[in-house]
Amino acid sequence: MNTSGSRAASQVDGRVSFRKKRWLGWLAISAGLLAAGFVFSFPIDFSVYRQMQQMDCPLFQQIAQQFSFWGDYIPGSILVSLLLSVGGRIAKSHRARSAALASFLAASAAGISLDAGRFSFGRPRPYATAQAAILRLGHKPEMQISFGRTRADNDLPDGLYGPVGIHMFQGFPSGHAASSTASAAAVIRLLPRLGSSVGLLALGICWSRMELRQHYLSDVVVGAIWGALWGMLFSTLLGRRLPRCATAPPASRPEKEI
Repeated sequence: MNTSGSRAASQVDGRVSFRKKRWLGWLAISAGLLAAGFVFSFPIDFSVYRQMQQMDCPLFQQIAQQFSFWGDYIPGSILVSLLLSVGGRIAKSHRARSAALASFLAASAAGISLDAGRFSFGRPRPYATAQAAILRLGHKPEMQISFGRTRADNDLPDGLYGPVGIHMFQGFPSGHAASSTASAAAVIRLLPRLGSSVGLLALGICWSRMELRQHYLSDVVVGAIWGALWGMLFSTLLGRRLPRCATAPPASRPEKEI
């Protein structure tokens, strides 16, 4: 009997099984985080919206517009990846170049996958109204899944309307939040010192989407979690390719002179 061959095959099967379990665990944790983010933020959507209305001022609107413009996938995420790539080549830093690639891949994957989802969900944005929808579509869209609530200052019930196909029904989740946090999470993991600044920018971008009445809190929270998961995934995969710093052996103690 070829025992060595059977042992090698069993070892390969064991590694494959371990990888499958690890990926299933990753998917389960990701689904749990997304669900928890929605469950905890959804009930306070309208109260946060009202608070931001009361605190609103022209200066906040101007700042939010700048955050939203520079925080979109183009130019925001692309610019972060480009600067990291150029800086990494100048400094000859393989880690910076890996962070640039991870940021680009994470933001792209988060944005593309999320755009398909929010087009299909069809949740109305905070500024959407029934009258505006009728003017754009020629009819009032039919709700597919009702959330059982309507904002006091709006005549359009909150829920999922399906693929309506217009901007005001593409609120869930937030694309800006997803792409910005994807880039931030990737950079934070590979370049922690620089990543903290990118993370603060991502927080500003998430705030700007609510300040401009483009998204509710739950839209932003779910989008941010979705982006962060992609950022962690690609930074982990590319981080494994980085050379590990060899630790210098401990210096031997000098011999005592006699």
